Amino acid sequence: MILDQESWMDLRRFRALHEAGATYKEIAEACGVDWRTVKKYLRSDAPATPPRAPSRKGSQPQVIDPYVGVVDAMLRADLTIRAATIHERLVAEYGFTHSYQRVKMYVAQARPRIGAESGTDVQAERMRGLHRRFEVTPGAQAQVDWGEEGGLLERGRSIPST
Repeated sequence: MILDQESWMDLRRFRALHEAGATYKEIAEACGVDWRTVKKYLRSDAPATPPRAPSRKGSQPQVIDPYVGVVDAMLRADLTIRAATIHERLVAEYGFTHSYQRVKMYVAQARPRIGAESGTDVQAERMRGLHRRFEVTPGAQAQVDWGEEGGLLERGRSIPST
């Protein structure tokens, strides 16, 4: 049995009682666990940190696995395609019934891999065309953070506002 951190700390505080002569059974009854669990965690060579469950990463198939080829083909055709667009196409054309989050997570790890295969810098590709700087002649545009709309001036004459 793998204990959570709180149960492990509860059990560890009985170490002094065990060293004073308390039995595993008595400690187990006080903690609400099996006596074998108490014996395991109160041994002299027991670890000083709480136990951790083994990672389940990679033990279950991903729901996106049947669609990996399709998603990779979409990314090879357009590396800047959004994960939301891929999800919409999978739902509409391939009957994908799972969440957008699954597609987004796969695309996040697949995009750099496919970019490296094609020799494309993914970050530069996504930033291309994002912002264009432009200049205007002085006085051609104005920006106001706050204010009241009043009358306008044109060549020194006041024009009533409508």
